[in-house]
Amino acid sequence: MTPTRTLYDVLQVSPHAEPEIIKAAYALLLRKRDGGTDPGTLRLMKDAFETLIDPASRASYDAKLRDAQPAPASTVTAAEPALDSPPSAWARWLLIALAFAGGYTGASMWHQRTITQMILDHEAALASQQAEIARLSLDQRAREFETRSSQSEAAREQRAREAQARQRERELAATKARLDRESAVYQRTREREEQAREREALRRIEQTRRERAAEDARNARLAQQRLANEKRELERLYRENYPQYR
Repeated sequence: MTPTRTLYDVLQVSPHAEPEIIKAAYALLLRKRDGGTDPGTLRLMKDAFETLIDPASRASYDAKLRDAQPAPASTVTAAEPALDSPPSAWARWLLIALAFAGGYTGASMWHQRTITQMILDHEAALASQQAEIARLSLDQRAREFETRSSQSEAAREQRAREAQARQRERELAATKARLDRESAVYQRTREREEQAREREALRRIEQTRRERAAEDARNARLAQQRLANEKRELERLYRENYPQYR
């Protein structure tokens, strides 16, 4: 069964590695990755470094590892080969190269500790710098992602607003066209009604005029008839009463 990968495996260091070794290993891994690693792996490396470099976090993590692995002794013994982890091996080879370059192989322990401390300090500074660069890179990527997301959301909202505006324009145009048609129909209907009323009024006036003319003609005929009747009656009475004057 494959053992669970720990944060020590992520940084490629021993569970007993010193903080300086952890810093150097983290810096070396960052240089090896050289920006070609996915953000998830960089985030995992960053989390592993921040957990193991802090004594309290590391102690808590080691306690969890002991609880999860009741018998880690054989595993740890087997996991520590004669070859050291890449950062410490690189440091030892650098010490040996410096020793041979200086023309001595039996340097004192004080010189070795001083050089080792200088290398570790330099590696720690590089590790801190690389960690800060990685953090800034992750933050920059997160900000760029948020910016792209916000820009995409803003573009979608802008397109939605433009679509709504076009829809409102189409609705307004359709409403205006409908109102224009209704207004034209109403105007034509009103004109026809007015013309019909005018024709009806003229017809009534003409009918009234004709009726009055007919009435006047009848009255004139009746008057003439009465005059004729009265004339005949007068002539009859004259003949009867004054026969000598006939």
